[in-house]
Amino acid sequence: MHGKLDRAPLSSPVGELTVVVLNWGSPELTIRCVRSLLGDGVPPSRVVVVDNGSEDDSYGQFQAEFPDCVLLRIEQNVGFARAANAGARLLPGEAYLFVDNDAFVHRPGSVDALLRCLSDESVGIVMARILSEDLTLQETVHPIQTPAVAPVLWTGLSRLLPNRWQPVWGRHWDHSDSREIAAAAGVVMLVRGALWDELGGYPEDAVVYAEDIDMCWRARRRGSKVWFTSAAEFLHLGSATIARDSDRARRAELIGRAEAAMTLRNLSRPSAFLVLTTKAGGLGVRWLFLRVTRREAESAIAKAELRGTLHPVRNR
Repeated sequence: MHGKLDRAPLSSPVGELTVVVLNWGSPELTIRCVRSLLGDGVPPSRVVVVDNGSEDDSYGQFQAEFPDCVLLRIEQNVGFARAANAGARLLPGEAYLFVDNDAFVHRPGSVDALLRCLSDESVGIVMARILSEDLTLQETVHPIQTPAVAPVLWTGLSRLLPNRWQPVWGRHWDHSDSREIAAAAGVVMLVRGALWDELGGYPEDAVVYAEDIDMCWRARRRGSKVWFTSAAEFLHLGSATIARDSDRARRAELIGRAEAAMTLRNLSRPSAFLVLTTKAGGLGVRWLFLRVTRREAESAIAKAELRGTLHPVRNR
């Protein structure tokens, strides 16, 4: 089935699609993102822009720029999960496309390419190929961290594996072909409407980070496939927007906490404990190496992620 879905007929017309874009104090990025989606054929009436507690004039700019889009203003930042769920509830659709506001259509026809993959009823989630602005690949496809996978990842063995094994056991896949995957970072994520309803959206106790991997995990448990299509390409600024090392360390700690909480939700207690201790061991070795080699900024980030990884375990 590799590549076959890229040429499939559209089973979910773009007019039945709901696109959700969240904004928090970065209207220039959000406007660029939405413009790229409209330019790729999404009707403005099918785009929901959620202003998630911005303290600037973001909402006013959206009213002026996108009078035909659906706009939602939330007075306080309620986190990604709750804000995304609110946007989806506001405009029900046959499928939901969640796009980070610092991601922009790169290859024309990318939205249609995502929708074509839903022609296979077994596919519940579709992920796009993500590039940095310099057109280098962002390795967004991740394995699910089970007790079998975690040791391969956190000992560094995954770097030695051939490309064909990477999507299952590592993160160093070349993302060159369309195929079923375990999970991916949800920079651009399409979810079938029926699956979205069945899952109840994002878990709202997850304030930020790991919601995308959690969604893939829960979908697969219900028998839905997660599909990666190389026919849809988006540019993504990503962590390039985080300028200070202190911000990067804080983000690493939040990611560590979110991924640990997700692991505890989705695995049995013994399996989760094994995964988290394996990850903590790998992060500890990394932190020690970076500290000894006096790479202070990187060691602070590794230490922060280690602290975040251990936080849910210490507080249960």
